[in-house]
Amino acid sequence: MNGSECTYCKLSCDPVENLLLRLLLSEKEERFSFRTLLSAIGSNEKEIWDSLCSLESKGFLMSYSPLRGFAITEPLPDFFHPAEVQFILERMNGYINWRAEIFEVIDSTSDEVLRRGKRGEKEGLVVISDKQLQGRGRQGRSWESSSSLGLYMTLLLEPRFQPIIPQQFAIMSSLSVVEALKGMGLENVGIKWPNDIMVDSRKLGGILIETDYGAAGKRFVAIGIGINVNHKKHQFSKPLQKKATSIYMETGQTQRRIEVMAEVLRRIDHNYRLSFSEVKEKWIMQMVNLDQKIEIEERGQKIKGRIRGVAEMGWLIVEKEDGSIQKVFSAGTF
Repeated sequence: MNGSECTYCKLSCDPVENLLLRLLLSEKEERFSFRTLLSAIGSNEKEIWDSLCSLESKGFLMSYSPLRGFAITEPLPDFFHPAEVQFILERMNGYINWRAEIFEVIDSTSDEVLRRGKRGEKEGLVVISDKQLQGRGRQGRSWESSSSLGLYMTLLLEPRFQPIIPQQFAIMSSLSVVEALKGMGLENVGIKWPNDIMVDSRKLGGILIETDYGAAGKRFVAIGIGINVNHKKHQFSKPLQKKATSIYMETGQTQRRIEVMAEVLRRIDHNYRLSFSEVKEKWIMQMVNLDQKIEIEERGQKIKGRIRGVAEMGWLIVEKEDGSIQKVFSAGTF
């Protein structure tokens, strides 16, 4: 497969189904008569019934009363329905105009955002896939992307101020993920420099920052985010079973991945507006390896010391064994 091709199965739903779900979600406490549904959506009886059946097949449960009509009921399914995703994004009312494209399977969400960005796609695109065939992390490492278990998404940002410093975006994004997870009750999660989301010594997620140039020659950022959400231990490959964890493994509770997505995007929308100094100070408080020993190879030179912080450009501040301070960019062995 060459770089211009996309191996994917895009998730799309019938327009009537999309309108129906948005209506039911907008007033979850309300019930709608069949006549009201027909009038509000502007469709016919068969299309409404077909859409109700299609939603139920996807796990959206309906209650019906002959006197009071239809209502959508909890719990909602762990399913990235395009209408619900866009419904959530439109109600964020943040700085970024988020809009999503959902795939059942794709080569890589990051590859798709890079393709789209080079064709001129604007800031705010979010590509989400239920499964990736070629998911990857830093330095080309493979990222396990099991179907229906994790959150695999990449978003496109176009910073107004150039040049772009990728490490600053890794710091902003990893901070946003940790804040989102803590807000969902996962208190013992933290960041291992440069981009790993950790619980103790086990990896729960990661960030991949890539940049390229759009059609008008402006540089953009693709922020890839992978979070292990509902994995059980046996659902990881054997090499990862001692190294990886998930929200489910830490809390014993399954999560709707769409809610994890929403909380992460809310935090990114907020932190994107802050100065890097503000972001950096919050980020340092979430580091799990601050003051720990590190061994790094930087431009062929081995550096040993302790992590003392992060510089303004996003580089790591290392106190070497001889007491001198050096700023480094490469990840090392902790």
